[in-house]
Amino acid sequence: MKDKLGKVDSSYVPNTGNLIAFKKDDVLIGNIRPYLRKIWIANVDGGTNGDVLVFCIKDDFKNMIIPRFLYKTLSSESFFEYDIKFSKGAKMPRGDKNKIMEYEVPLPSLPVQEYIVSILDKFDALINDISQGLPKEIELRQKQYEYYRERLMDFPRKN
Repeated sequence: MKDKLGKVDSSYVPNTGNLIAFKKDDVLIGNIRPYLRKIWIANVDGGTNGDVLVFCIKDDFKNMIIPRFLYKTLSSESFFEYDIKFSKGAKMPRGDKNKIMEYEVPLPSLPVQEYIVSILDKFDALINDISQGLPKEIELRQKQYEYYRERLMDFPRKN
């Protein structure tokens, strides 16, 4: 699986051209070369250019979907495969905005969404946070080693 990269901080703010505003908890997806799988959930308010799609949850739907659940759904490999499938262009393909808007996002209950997000966050931490993941992996491998050592060294006793 390719890395799902997010945003890069910028110290330059253009004063001409189109700027698309985003708010904290909006999901931003790079629309150029969708195979790069660029996605980010905003932790601040800001602005971006037209090559980034901004997904915001409208007030009418805030009681139906959690922003982190939307982010987890859109950062899935199945979403990016869908996005790539319908992208247009060869050298610099772009996601098809109309097709992206047709992508079906499952809507389990809010408690189920929270549970799914918490489990996926734990997996992300174990995989991506070396301070958490590596010690846990070492502990698991040590237990595995001890188990197999005991099994291998458990010879039948002769009386």
